[in-house]
Amino acid sequence: MAKFWADKTVIVTGAARGQGAVEASALLRLGARVHALDISESYEADWDALRQTASQAPGSLFIERHDVSDPAAWETLSSRLSARGERIHGLVNNAGVTLRKTVTATSPEEWRRLMSINLDGAFYGIHFMAPLMRDGGSIVNIASTAGLTGYFGASYSVSKWGLRGLTRTAAQELASRSIRVNCICPGLLDQPMMNASASSDPEERTTETFHESCRQATPLARGAQPEEIAKVVMFLLGPDSSFITAADVPVDGGLSGAGLYWQIGKKTGNL
Repeated sequence: MAKFWADKTVIVTGAARGQGAVEASALLRLGARVHALDISESYEADWDALRQTASQAPGSLFIERHDVSDPAAWETLSSRLSARGERIHGLVNNAGVTLRKTVTATSPEEWRRLMSINLDGAFYGIHFMAPLMRDGGSIVNIASTAGLTGYFGASYSVSKWGLRGLTRTAAQELASRSIRVNCICPGLLDQPMMNASASSDPEERTTETFHESCRQATPLARGAQPEEIAKVVMFLLGPDSSFITAADVPVDGGLSGAGLYWQIGKKTGNL
């Protein structure tokens, strides 16, 4: 497996912290060349742990200050990589933001900002990076169980439904070039984005109340660790998933498959 990753270049968005940083670290340990992209406001401080991992790993780290919602930033990155003759093997569209507001509480500006990061950013990544996958490759989009059901928070849910649609269409369009495109749908994650997304609106649930509700609705009764999601990302990027494309992979402790009757059974003491 180490031989496979030795000459592979992978782009990871949202890589400065949380889930993205864990994915970038895993790739570095495998020996990949990792371009870690993020627009983190506390930019330098956020990269310290990743730099430390890179210093002790066989892979190579290239840090990029990058706004995924800006197509010009993607075009510049593509031109720079192309000029160096770099061939991309993988793209992980991990960057995202969350918002727990109803349709009527969400402002047009909030809606547009979330879509520009969660959905437009993934489209731009595929649009500009796929042409550099000259030997085939793998694209992994990080969606959510919010893209599998009607989730509280219209803008976030719609962005993840859209990401699943983008995944399936791109998989068909890029298959002839041996580029696979898949989607991971995590449930509750124990990571900074979730912890930072509580609303100050007294009518909305606090973060901890929201998390506890998710745990109660999850058959395995907990949130996922970022490392558990990263292992699925590594699988989809790697050779063992060579015949998997256009797939949605729930990594949610059974949340999306549990359904109403599981909830009723649990509350009535039958489970």
